[in-house]
Amino acid sequence: MGSASQNEREGEISTAQGAPRAVRDTGVASRVQSAASALPPNTSLSALRAGGQNAGGAPLAPAPGMRIQQYELIRQLGAGGMGTVFLARDTRLGRRVAIKLLQTRNPAFTHRFILEARATARCSHENIVVIYEVGEFQGSPFMVLEFLQGQSLQKLVSGQCLPPARVVELLAPVVRALECAHEQGIVHRDLKPDNILVTDSGTVKVLDFGIAKVLHGQEASPDKTRVGQVHTPEGVGVDLSNLTQNGALVGTVPYMSPEQWGNGVPVDLRTDIWALGILLFRMLAGRHPLEPLRGPQLAVTAFLDEPMPRLRDVAPDVPAALADVVDRCLRKRKEERFPDAASVLRALEPFLPGRYSRDLRIDESESPYAGLSSFQESNAALFFGRSREIGALVSRIRDRPLMAVVGPSGAGKSSFVRAGLVPFLKRSGDAWESLVLRPGRDPLGALASVVAPLMNSSDSLAQDLQEHRRLVARMREEPGIVGTVLRGRARRERKRLLLFIDQFEELYTQVADARERQAFTACLSGIADDATTPMRVVLSIRSDFLDRVHEDERFMGELSQGLFFLTAPHQEGLRDALVQPAEMAGYRFESPEMISSMLEHLNSTEGALPLLQFAATQLWEQRDTARKLLTQESYIEMGGIAGALASHADSVLDKMTPSARVLVRSLFLRLVTPERTRAIVSMEELHELSRDTVELQSVTDQLVLARLLVVQTGSGATGATVEIVHESLIHRWPTLHRWLEENQDDSAFLEQLRTAARQWHAKGRDGGLLWRGEMVEEAQRFQRRYRGELPQVQLDFLSAVVSQAARATRWKRALVVGSMVFLSVLVAASLVALVLIRESKQEADRQAKEARQAEAVAQQSLAVAEARERAMVEAKQEAEAATKQAVEAKQEAEAATQEAVEAKQQVQQALRMSKRDQWRLRIAKKISDKNEKAARQAEARNQRLAEENERKFLEEQERNRRMEKQFGKGGPVPSLFMGMDPQ
Repeated sequence: MGSASQNEREGEISTAQGAPRAVRDTGVASRVQSAASALPPNTSLSALRAGGQNAGGAPLAPAPGMRIQQYELIRQLGAGGMGTVFLARDTRLGRRVAIKLLQTRNPAFTHRFILEARATARCSHENIVVIYEVGEFQGSPFMVLEFLQGQSLQKLVSGQCLPPARVVELLAPVVRALECAHEQGIVHRDLKPDNILVTDSGTVKVLDFGIAKVLHGQEASPDKTRVGQVHTPEGVGVDLSNLTQNGALVGTVPYMSPEQWGNGVPVDLRTDIWALGILLFRMLAGRHPLEPLRGPQLAVTAFLDEPMPRLRDVAPDVPAALADVVDRCLRKRKEERFPDAASVLRALEPFLPGRYSRDLRIDESESPYAGLSSFQESNAALFFGRSREIGALVSRIRDRPLMAVVGPSGAGKSSFVRAGLVPFLKRSGDAWESLVLRPGRDPLGALASVVAPLMNSSDSLAQDLQEHRRLVARMREEPGIVGTVLRGRARRERKRLLLFIDQFEELYTQVADARERQAFTACLSGIADDATTPMRVVLSIRSDFLDRVHEDERFMGELSQGLFFLTAPHQEGLRDALVQPAEMAGYRFESPEMISSMLEHLNSTEGALPLLQFAATQLWEQRDTARKLLTQESYIEMGGIAGALASHADSVLDKMTPSARVLVRSLFLRLVTPERTRAIVSMEELHELSRDTVELQSVTDQLVLARLLVVQTGSGATGATVEIVHESLIHRWPTLHRWLEENQDDSAFLEQLRTAARQWHAKGRDGGLLWRGEMVEEAQRFQRRYRGELPQVQLDFLSAVVSQAARATRWKRALVVGSMVFLSVLVAASLVALVLIRESKQEADRQAKEARQAEAVAQQSLAVAEARERAMVEAKQEAEAATKQAVEAKQEAEAATQEAVEAKQQVQQALRMSKRDQWRLRIAKKISDKNEKAARQAEARNQRLAEENERKFLEEQERNRRMEKQFGKGGPVPSLFMGMDPQ
């Protein structure tokens, strides 16, 4: 909203609560009432707002897009009794501004307004809205203001009773703004909650010096005629110039001082002191001092003889000294009030947060500083330097059910919520209860541990664990159950619940399963689903992890509207955090230069808060108890802030044995994630780092005592966990940084190894969970280069992986060799079979050729000797039989040749066979054996055929000799075997 938009939108009047019980008839009240009733019945609001002028002239009609000098109107922010406020852009300087256009054309008023607004613009103060320019547009004055976004004090307080420290914290900047204005001789004259803005960043701004009075070195004469304006409950500015010629009624009725009511006493700086007293009374008591009077009835303020009610009578819990300050501000005779704003500020400063409890001394044996640990709610009294940010977050958390405190590591996010926000809410007057958790590796389990005690609990631990597991399973299926339980608890007990999720980035560094992460964020969305519920969820997250939230679009959409960025405290905040805890313990720093040196170093250092707390803790341990001092000598000895942390960690490490240092290195490397954040590790996992658990436990205890590690004792289903005390140790300790750099290449692999070894061991060392493929090669390379210590489970896992890979390699090599030998034998056998088959075929062809020649000779002999036909028939038949046998032998040879070709193809196919086709080799061998057997059989038949032919040949020769003897005398007998080899 704009700097003046809030009060314009809500009207120019802030009335007391309650209904009037009686109207006190006073002279001033009668005059006000008669003036209001004397107005003409047809008088319009625009006429009243124009100072009594009718709309005879052309009225101002500003609209978006209109140009007023270099300012272009964007949209209307609000309207009230004195004018309209627009958001505009400065086209020359490229910034947004708020322009307030006053609805009047009275030249005298315009001239006076411009003069006094220019005088107000001289007030350059961080708590006063900046007036860039004043001028006149179409006969009406306008004012250009800085554009601010936030809430008015009226909306922020909304009639509730606030703790004294918070009231003073909110109004101290207002007093400082008045002090600046009063030094310039300017009286605000209209101080009220609507004119005080608390910006989103927590800064308090005083607005609307539009009716401010400039004192030109003297008070105005009481008999000087002035135009007055009273802001009535209806929000209408009524011209009261006709009521009195002796004074002007200017201001907002509930906050007007006695002199503003026209009692003849001139208005001066102490008028603002009165309005400040009314503000203090209302915020401390929750009501106006003259409750239930309101409107014109409040004219009793002008009666100087009737004192105002005392604050202690209405709010007895307010400290007496603070009540006296308020009562003094509300003295009706202005000479009895504080003379100026500076005096009020000095009276209020002891009641600022932290300072109010200065009389509460802490035990000197306890350090007032947190060191590297986060502040907890129990030591909220020692938490300083964040008042502005706490106020800003409180103002936003009322309208946003889900908030995220976002900042870099070391910004103090956890401390800000635990020791700042939570205690403030509990002191605000509402009944608040806080629940705190960290996601860790099991975010749903952590959330269930918070919710389970609010539900029905059993009597035994076993039943509790079983209920816990059932609740986690139900949360995955029904994420809205958590919100239902928490809202029901809050409504039953009439409380408001704040659920704080600390270290939210652990959801992404500790949880690998995206489904588990989204189940957790779905539960959070179900808790903080509307601003009207009694639930608020606040989470702290490192700014470099903010982009990881988008994986759950619904959660990201809700969270993006509630981002609260927490940066390093300003210098005053750092000074308070450094100095005030020591003062509460009765100590002080030896010299202001020492404080300035520390602050100068912290201003240029990231993660300043933990370093400040640690350095202050080191100084405290070396304090001078006799003089109650934190000395410069101690500060120099510890190497200043830069060397405090590193020197402490190194000194702890130097006191350890070499074997213990090796364990320390392994411990710290295990406690840092690959993303360079803290890892939460169970004690059981740490015991895997060394077989000597006694030494490991001793080293862990030493680091805990040295405040380098912290042990959290778990409850329910969780056990004790260990983590680094603060992330600044990761970035500020050179030794650890060197270890991390040396281990950079192995950090991701070690995380995979831890997870895989844990699963393998949990499943009974199942061989199916061992790595294979590329991971085996990576494991072998890791073993060759890694020189650090590993837990026994991880060593066993790596050994099992390598052994399995070696066995697989040997088996594969043996299988390949066996396959090659078998294929070689098979190929040789096939080649032998092919040679034999080829020789059998050649022999069969030669015999077939000889058979054909024998058949030709026989046919020729039968044609010559017809007489021998009978004798030759048998020979012919036998020759034909021999021919038939030769044909059959040829066919068998051809079949054997075909089978040999098929066997060759099968051999070639066998050469391409894999190990899964080995069974086919046996079939090929059988075929080869069959072919070899067939060849031998063919060879035997051919042998028998040759022997038979030879026998027949001999018989034929014998027969021919006998025939020759028989037919010898008749001439030569033609030979049946003419032309054949006689052998």
